[in-house]
This record gives sequence, C-alpha cells and structure tokens, in this order.
Amino acid sequence: MILVYCKKSAQHTGRYRTEYHMLRKSALLKNFMALAASLFLCLPDSAAFAEPYGIEPLEKGYTAAQSTQLDRSLYADGSRYENPPAELETVRIGIDYGKEAVGKALFKNFSGGGFALGYYAGGRSFIELFRTEKSSVEVSFSAGGGSWHILIDGEYESRDKAEIAALAYGGFAREIDGKHRVLYGSYSSRAEAEKIRDRFRLPGTAYCSEKGRLSISSGGEIIFSAEEGETALALLPLEGEKGLTEYGGERYHGGFECALNEAGMLNVINCVELEDYVKGVIPYEMSYAWPYEALKAQAVCARTYAVYNQDKYAEMGFDLTDDTESQVYRGTKEANELSDSAVDSTAGQLVRWRGEICEVYYFASDGGATEDGINVFDADRPYLTGKPDPFEQAVDFTGENWSTRRSGENIAGRLQSRGYEIGTVCALQAEYSDTGNVIAISFTDIDGNNLRIQGRECYTTLGLSNCRFHIAQEENSFTFAGSGWGHNCGMSQWGANAMASVYGYDYEDIIRFYFTGAYIA
Repeated sequence: MILVYCKKSAQHTGRYRTEYHMLRKSALLKNFMALAASLFLCLPDSAAFAEPYGIEPLEKGYTAAQSTQLDRSLYADGSRYENPPAELETVRIGIDYGKEAVGKALFKNFSGGGFALGYYAGGRSFIELFRTEKSSVEVSFSAGGGSWHILIDGEYESRDKAEIAALAYGGFAREIDGKHRVLYGSYSSRAEAEKIRDRFRLPGTAYCSEKGRLSISSGGEIIFSAEEGETALALLPLEGEKGLTEYGGERYHGGFECALNEAGMLNVINCVELEDYVKGVIPYEMSYAWPYEALKAQAVCARTYAVYNQDKYAEMGFDLTDDTESQVYRGTKEANELSDSAVDSTAGQLVRWRGEICEVYYFASDGGATEDGINVFDADRPYLTGKPDPFEQAVDFTGENWSTRRSGENIAGRLQSRGYEIGTVCALQAEYSDTGNVIAISFTDIDGNNLRIQGRECYTTLGLSNCRFHIAQEENSFTFAGSGWGHNCGMSQWGANAMASVYGYDYEDIIRFYFTGAYIA
C-alpha cells in the first residue's frame, strides 16, 4: 500500500507530483490485488463490484492551489446593512450538569471578601437576598426528612424583619406555611437539635421540613436556604462580576447558580458577562502565545458563537457547555495580557452576513481545504463554503499527517455501536466533495448488506481525525490516511496562525477568507 500526499510548499509541488506518478503504477497493482481478494469475501451484488476502490486520486486537492494573495476589493461592504449590537450581556455556562451533576458544590473567594446570596431573575439578573462575609460556602440539597433545625418561636410581618431577628440568633429567615419565621442550625436528627436547643436555652422546637430544601452553609452551619419548593440558589462574590470565585479547581468571573435537577443533584452554572466569558475561551481554544491577529479572529468567532447559540441548552437551564460540545471554557487561569487584549480590542464585534449574525464554526486544521456547512453540520449557509486553504502548509500544524488501520470487524463494531445493522465490512467506497473532503462512505459486509453514512459520521464513527483522508485496503483491513484535525467547517485555527504569522494578514482578513462574503461588525 502506497499513499502519497502533495502537501508542501508550491516550489516542491512538481517534485512530489513526479514521485506520485512513479508510485501510482505500483499503487494500481496493489488496488488490483485488493479488489481480487475482495471477490472471495463479498457476494457478487456487493458494492465492491460496482467500481474499484482503494487509493483515491490525489488530484482531489491535498495541495491547495488557491493563491495566498487576497483581493480585498471583493470584500463585502458591511456598512450597507443594519448591524445592531448583541442583546446578550450575560452568558449561562453549564459547568457540571447531567451525569456530571454534583451533590454538593463548594465555592471559595479567590478575590473578594464574602458572597451575596440570592437568585437569578430571568436567569440573567442577580437578585440579592442575603450576604455573608464567609470566604468559603457550600451549596447542597437536603431531601425531606434530612436536616433538622430549631424553629424559633414567633412570627414576623416581613422577611426583612425576620432576617433582622435571625441575626440576633445567628440563624436565618425562612417562609414556612406562608409565615416569616427564623430557623437556627442544621442537625442530623431531632435529638441533636433538641440537645442544642436545651444547651443554649433557645425558645423554639425541633423542625424538619417534609419537603427538600436547597441551602448554603459555611463550616457546617447553614447560613441561607431557599424557600420550600424553590429549585435554584445563586451566589455572587461581593466584589461583583469582576470578583473571582474558585470552583472545581478553576477560577471564574461572575456568579454561580446551583439548580436542582430531576435526579436530586445540582447542575452548576456559571453566569458571566459575555466579554469575560470570551476571555475564558480564548486560551483554551487557541494558545495565548499565538499571533495577536489570530487571537483577535478567535475572539470574534468565540463571541459570535456564544451570541448565535443563546439558549441552545435551555432545557437544562443554560446557553452553552464548557467543553467541545460548545467551546472549551475554563475561566481565567490560562488567560494572559495578550489574550485578554485580543478580546478587549474586538469587544462587541461579531461575524455577520448581510446584517445577520453568523452561525460560525472553527477547528484545528483542515489539511488543505475547508468544507461546505451543509456537508458537515447540515448548515446550508452561504458563508460556510468549502474552499482550498493555501495557508496551513506554511506552518507545521496539528494533524499534519495521520493514518490508522481498521479491520472489517472493528469497523462493523463501530457502526453497530451507533445503531447501524451491518456485519464484518469487506468493502467500502468514499464519496468526495469538490474540495477533496470525504462527505459520504458506503460499506458492504461479507453477507452483501450495504450501508451509507454521511457528514461528520464519516470520520467520527470510524474514530478518525477529520474528513480529509484517502482509503487503501489490504486483505482484511483498511488504512485511512489523511491530514487535518477537526470538522473542516469554518475557520482553521492553524490557518489563522499562518495567515497572521507568515503572510501578515489581520483578523479581518482571516475572518473574511474563512467565512465567504461575511464581515465583522
């Protein structure tokens, strides 16, 4: 099996093409032998008999032919359109949720002295109900029959008066059966609560709600709790949005909401200003040591992605996840002056097409050409147009060359794990787009059953790095070899690096190249 990729600089293209033609004759013999072997494995009506397969023609675009000179006279004039600012000011990011939801959530001040406690009205506006100077607090949920308290005698006309009374006891105010009361302490049993009551001669009775309750404690002592039936509590460092809070080993701007899910666990959500969110994305999606113009392009993409995808996970109570399902976001630890400056210098700027906010995507490297959005995300957008990418080849990029071998049994297992019905694969045929990326694959098993998959599944199902690859078959296995890392739709991060570092283009050039007809506003 011989695979040759012409992915070097232009001055070397001729030599690699010569080597390609010399090796092609040997490759054809390999293909013939592979096809002959398949006759013993596949039934006569299988796809293998339709046409030869194996090493696909390299002319499909592994070497980008497009010039590295951009014609700015062709840039769209964004000033012709209304470009209203984004209405999204606060972003809700799922940190721990679903299967990763927690039983307790511990928060610590990294900067600031204490926390404001309350809730988020409409999910985005913090309403303070109480504050504490404690620098470490824990949010938890006690099911009915859980924590016991001492219910202090007396009722109050308002919550404010109940909170004033609570200060005298070191307790907290709570509405119980429609009346404002004061609770003291948190104990594991009635006996323990009564013991404390008697020791300190507190006027009241042991009390345990039949309903579950969210509460915030510090040092084992409850300092605030939600009303019965409420399913979320929130906190904000007393320095406000610019305070820093430690959670899960990371440091975050903004506040946090802990929302009870159906399993009785807590979904932890970071509620953070849009620009601070983008600052927490940049150093995790692109190295902070990269060219400044590339960082600015990344900032515009990250901001646009957040605005376009507002409420994407509304059923779970947030806009975006903190991982590659959305954008990798880890707060402030890895940010530096350069990455923060890239965000500040592009503040509010979005990728647009004829006034509309774009559905943007980005990835590590394309290996020579990007792909149409319709073939990757089923997103038929005029600005998500696949094109040869002549820039990446100027740098050593992630996934520059990769290859992996899969047996027919392995491929069948991977397909079956996705719910497809197919046996041991003995033949397959890839379909390529105009830019040379795989957009569909047809499989045939040893019983003659056929299956066709398309889009991102072509590489994700097979565990490959991206959609830009060729296939060669040996007797009982297939070798996939290609270039690039990611889904190939939108902006190549390594391409952005090369455009800035090698060719001197700015972030506007980068965005306009990768998003056809789009502009920044």
